[in-house]
Amino acid sequence: MIAPGIGLAELEQAIEAVETIIKLRDDGRESFDASEDRRWALAFLWVNVGSALKQFCRLRGIEQGSSPFPGPIRMRSRLCYRAPSTMSSRILWDTCVYDADPLVVLPRDLKAVIG
Repeated sequence: MIAPGIGLAELEQAIEAVETIIKLRDDGRESFDASEDRRWALAFLWVNVGSALKQFCRLRGIEQGSSPFPGPIRMRSRLCYRAPSTMSSRILWDTCVYDADPLVVLPRDLKAVIG
């Protein structure tokens, strides 16, 4: 049996990072395109999201391959283990646009259950 609250800090970290991604994304594509620093910040935030969710799964005993968060964990690996120049800014932007809002729902729901 897993003690209550295990993984809560990791969920909070992931939620905070996704909420920051959403705020930066909401500044628009023009701001994203105009600033290399903003693109790096968003990439770093996705690494944080994937790392926090991967650690949550480890702490909760969720086996690799059974994670409810395969996308963010794959994105983390892609950003961590490949040369930064291999990440397309279009893919990064599209991930922010299409994946951030739906992604934040599950960690919030899990936090409500285990918190």
